[in-house]
Amino acid sequence: MMRSYEFFIQTERKHIDFINKVMEAYEGLGIVRTLDAKLGTIKIISTEFYADEVRGVVEDLDASGVYAKITYEGPWKGVL
Repeated sequence: MMRSYEFFIQTERKHIDFINKVMEAYEGLGIVRTLDAKLGTIKIISTEFYADEVRGVVEDLDASGVYAKITYEGPWKGVL
C-alpha cells in the first residue's frame, strides 16, 4: 500500500509561487499548499514512493538560490 507523505518547507514569500510552479512541472510528484504566506511556510504532499524525489527537488532549489529548507517530513497527517 502506497502511503501519503508530507514535507513542511520554510522559504521566502517571494519564492512560494516559483516552488509551486516547479512542483507542477513535475506532474504528479507533489501538491503544494501554502500554510502561511507571510512567514513563507508551505507544505508539499506526495507519497512515500516519491519522497526521495521531492527531497531532491527541494535541495536542488535551495542549492540554486531559492531558499527552501525542509523543517519536517513524515507520513501525511491528513490535513490539506
